Amino acid sequence: MGLKKKLFPRKGKEKDDLISKAKSHIHRLNLINKNYSKRAEISRRNAKIALKRGEKDRAKNYLIQYKSYNAKVDRTNNIRGKIERQIQAIEEGQLISATGDIFSGIRDELEYIATKASPAKVAEIAEDSEAYVAEIEEAADILAGDPEIDLAIDVSEELNQLETEMLLDQGGTMPETPSDELQYIPEYEIEELEEVKSKEKLNKEIEKLRKELQG
Repeated sequence: MGLKKKLFPRKGKEKDDLISKAKSHIHRLNLINKNYSKRAEISRRNAKIALKRGEKDRAKNYLIQYKSYNAKVDRTNNIRGKIERQIQAIEEGQLISATGDIFSGIRDELEYIATKASPAKVAEIAEDSEAYVAEIEEAADILAGDPEIDLAIDVSEELNQLETEMLLDQGGTMPETPSDELQYIPEYEIEELEEVKSKEKLNKEIEKLRKELQG
């Protein structure tokens, strides 16, 4: 590395600008290649036309143009390939550098955790946490309860009847997987549908009242 680079290292933004310029140049090369490819194809078609017309010399000239354009395509592809490899090297280097920074930060954090959180303390915290979780779940179970028991509603007969109807509908066999027709209807769709119907009903009533006032 030269003295100038050591004293004035390239900044991150300048690197990003360089990569952007390189990618922009690759895009330009792609457009140039596309143009060369089209010209090559046209030259080849014209060579065929010239042969059909019995003009062999002109056909040769068109084929020379065809090969010349293809040579330009190959050269441009080589240039593009070299630039792409350089860009990939820069991006990979940036990735490795960033990964090193991450590992360094993780190492420092692990050192802090290992120093501040002893195994005994962690075990104590984990045990307390599990106890709190168990208490919360128990409280949730108490609050949730069982609707069938809390409301004193027995639906066993209705459930058996539904199962019988489903067996009859399916020819005596229960479906292995629910089909689209057996998917539950989301409640929000019902709410949206009722809201639309309410708006339509309100609009009809307003229109009816307007006609009565005008009549």
